[in-house]
Amino acid sequence: MQQCVNCRTPFSWKQVSKSLWLAYKPIACPNCGSLHKVQFLSRLLASIFMVIPIYAAYFFTQLIGPGTFLISVLVIMLSVILAIPYLMRYRLV
Repeated sequence: MQQCVNCRTPFSWKQVSKSLWLAYKPIACPNCGSLHKVQFLSRLLASIFMVIPIYAAYFFTQLIGPGTFLISVLVIMLSVILAIPYLMRYRLV
């Protein structure tokens, strides 16, 4: 998980995920109050991790059947939602 550039206080998973769901809202450090903005590359990475696994699940489930598509998409999306906050990088505003 990323830390504040100024005071090295780590951001919580809740702070980062809330920032993601609120359209990449900047995060304020709970210790020193400095603002951190999501890097463009992290936004691109988050988009790729949301879209590519769904397409992959669609193509692989064509071999098995349509019933497993919904289950596989739910499992993939849950794992992506839980993992993306650890991949996001922020820069000081």
